[in-house]
Amino acid sequence: MEINTLSQLDEAIAKRQKSVSFNFQSLSREENLSWEQKFNFLFDECGCASGRKSIMYSSPLLIIVLIILKNTTDLSRTMILGLFVASVFLAGAAGKVIGLIQRKNKLQRLMDEFRSNLNNK
Repeated sequence: MEINTLSQLDEAIAKRQKSVSFNFQSLSREENLSWEQKFNFLFDECGCASGRKSIMYSSPLLIIVLIILKNTTDLSRTMILGLFVASVFLAGAAGKVIGLIQRKNKLQRLMDEFRSNLNNK
């Protein structure tokens, strides 16, 4: 999607475009390309990296809980493993949601910075 105005950029953010191409008359080609790359980087974020980190950081704790459950409860191995898998899935989903919220906040900050830069031209 080619972006020529701020309203088009707001629309691209609202529609969650995959990529944009900047063509603002008040900016040089290099500046257009620089802003385009910054926005496209954030448009490309899906929260997956945050989900992976969440799984990675929670796994040691989940393994400890798995061992404790095995040694202190009468739950079957299948039940304990099912709880472990569900916990890993929930940790990943929570991380992905957090990543998407962070993406939205970063896009808003970048949009504010872009508006400020455009107004100073």
